[in-house]
Amino acid sequence: MFIPYLKYGCSIFIVLCITHTAYAEVYKWVDNTGQTHYSQFPPTQYEADTIKTRPGPKVEPSQSQQAVDSLIEQQANDAALREENRIKQAQEAEQRKTKSTNCDVAKNNLAQYQNNPSGRMKNAAGEYSRVDENERQQKMKQLKQDIQKYC
Repeated sequence: MFIPYLKYGCSIFIVLCITHTAYAEVYKWVDNTGQTHYSQFPPTQYEADTIKTRPGPKVEPSQSQQAVDSLIEQQANDAALREENRIKQAQEAEQRKTKSTNCDVAKNNLAQYQNNPSGRMKNAAGEYSRVDENERQQKMKQLKQDIQKYC
């Protein structure tokens, strides 16, 4: 909706800038310290020489429109790439957070199994039950593997 107006507006702006600079006068003067200055406006305190400039090359409207179109397309592609990178970084941050959480949980669970060799463990339902030594060793082995994976 806004982009077609932007294309025409940019085209007109480019054409106006080219025609404006083609007929601009440039003034040259030397100040009291001997430094040479150039400006579009004549100085009030010094006598300035007018420098004749040649007009710039003529640009076809179709060429300027193509330049504007390619610039708009490039900007759209850049914006899409920035959005993809932002989404990717957000996903990576979420994965790092999940991995860190899993690491902490695995370390905590391993500490519980190591510090409670003959004890009771709380299951997912919140009930306590006794764990035999073989099951305990298997669970500790699995938790060590999880720590290697997540930490």
